[in-house]
Amino acid sequence: MSNRNSISRRRFVKTGVLTAATVAGALSSCTVENQRWNKEEPFPVFKGNNYTNENGEAGLLFSQVGYEFSFPVRVILKLPEKNNLPESSVCKLIPFSKEKDYTTPCIYWGEKWGSHWWVAEFKEIDESGEWAVEVRNGGDVLWCDTGLKVEKDILWDSSIEWSSVDMLERRRHFTKVGAGWQDAGTLWVESPAQSAMIIALEELLEISPQRFEQSFIQRIYTQIMVGCDYLVMTQEKARELGFPPGAMSHDLLGHEKDILPQDVMKAVIALAKATQLLSDSFGEKKQKYEEVARLSFQWLLDKAKPMGDYGYARIQRGLAEDAKIPKDEYPTRDLLLMCRAVLEMRKFECPGAEELAFWYAKQVMDRQRSRENSESGFYGHFYEYKSMQHSEPSWTHGIVGSEFGTDMGGIYPNYLLPLIELLKDYPDHDDAKKWENTLRDFTYGYLIPACKQNPFYLVPQGIFGDEGAICFCGTFHGTNAIYGYTAALALELNKLFREPELKTIAYSNLQWLAGLNAGITSKNIRQGCVVFSTDIPEGIALPASMICGTGKRWAGTWFQTRGVICNGFSTGKQFKYDIKPEKKNDGPFSFTDEDWIPHSAGWLTGLMRL
Repeated sequence: MSNRNSISRRRFVKTGVLTAATVAGALSSCTVENQRWNKEEPFPVFKGNNYTNENGEAGLLFSQVGYEFSFPVRVILKLPEKNNLPESSVCKLIPFSKEKDYTTPCIYWGEKWGSHWWVAEFKEIDESGEWAVEVRNGGDVLWCDTGLKVEKDILWDSSIEWSSVDMLERRRHFTKVGAGWQDAGTLWVESPAQSAMIIALEELLEISPQRFEQSFIQRIYTQIMVGCDYLVMTQEKARELGFPPGAMSHDLLGHEKDILPQDVMKAVIALAKATQLLSDSFGEKKQKYEEVARLSFQWLLDKAKPMGDYGYARIQRGLAEDAKIPKDEYPTRDLLLMCRAVLEMRKFECPGAEELAFWYAKQVMDRQRSRENSESGFYGHFYEYKSMQHSEPSWTHGIVGSEFGTDMGGIYPNYLLPLIELLKDYPDHDDAKKWENTLRDFTYGYLIPACKQNPFYLVPQGIFGDEGAICFCGTFHGTNAIYGYTAALALELNKLFREPELKTIAYSNLQWLAGLNAGITSKNIRQGCVVFSTDIPEGIALPASMICGTGKRWAGTWFQTRGVICNGFSTGKQFKYDIKPEKKNDGPFSFTDEDWIPHSAGWLTGLMRL
């Protein structure tokens, strides 16, 4: 694989240290040839009338990695008051060398999360290059920054190696058990994180093999086996501890006695896909993975039971603490996982697998919210349980007290890929039209209108009754994985419905991770960060890539392996359920800095489909 942005490890270490310490240091002294701004000004400071940093935060926001051909270049402005920006203001792109000049109006979007937002969209850029960004009103320069790039495949070329094999090759050394990867900011090697990354690597081989040289494919094979070997060990450990054959330990570093059905579902998917996708030269490994997958799949069918309210955070659903959680129902997200696992095991010609996949799909469809039972105007999303009335959130992962239970590993947001696969593989099935209608209602009743509730097209955490769409409240920490997975789902749905807004949603959710986001501030760093720190003046919001070591500015992560992604924006303290999911609390008010490899897995899963 070719990578124009490859740098030496020595240079990476130096760059990483400097960037983490001075992410805002020499950031934006707009130094294009036709210098128009103060060279000594290290930050993009808004200079509009009636504004001081005491009024609130101001941000000139754009992708810190870059923009792709065939997608608009969006620049978003954030200000505390609508009257801070004159109506006639325009956004200009000033070329760094021989590129063209571009100008577009700043269109007021509205108020959200306690700020006012404008969008400047450039639709006609058809050249590679780099520009300074300038906001003007007449002859007055109100704002400026540098480093906006447009280039073919810039997101892929800037991150694909680092967010996949390179990062994992570094993290495998710290697990202490000879397999798997250190998956978080400190020494965690949890089963669901391993499975999520394995599945992302496997999909690279399924969807984008033509983009890699053979040497890179071999590196992918190696890391798939590093992860799968760990999953094999979790099954062996559970058996050693006396659990039934096929059960799997949550990890091998302190939670060996935690046996979670949803962990096993993900592991079955990962192991089954590995058996199908690894080269025949790894015959013994493939045979072992198939044996382990079959045994664990049988455990899921015969022995596994829902975990009820064990490890279940009611606050992140907006439920009362005395709400009764059913003990005999799986959350909808687990029904989708099980459907996906069955579809993988079907390829081993498991008896009854097809009918079982159809059955799980029907259980999911039965939980879809109808137009007649819309929630704050939205429909097509899903109840979490058949016997309860609240909707399932996009993300549930977290530890509740010391309980590793129902919420653990809940990273896939309304992930309807199994229904899409069924529709492709069985277009003449009696339920095919129902699958399509389920996907259509989800797309047009929920996904598109919910993402349009904010200027970034960001998928919300969910719909919370009369509170409507909530993006950041209630969770254990930031939820960056859901944005990559939502991008993947939107792009798959676009293949069905040919809906341009789905491509916009996919691209925008990826760009949120790449820097076109609400911006890091002194306040949200203080509120959420445990390790990451940098100096940002009060009142300035700086766009930052959340992919470690990638982009003009990047922020976050504890264990700074290039390409890993941090937890991201939230509302409260990291690792605490401290903010209720209510509209008055919602906003990107904390920045949670711990890294976790499922965020990178989500990024890869969306990116490969772009």
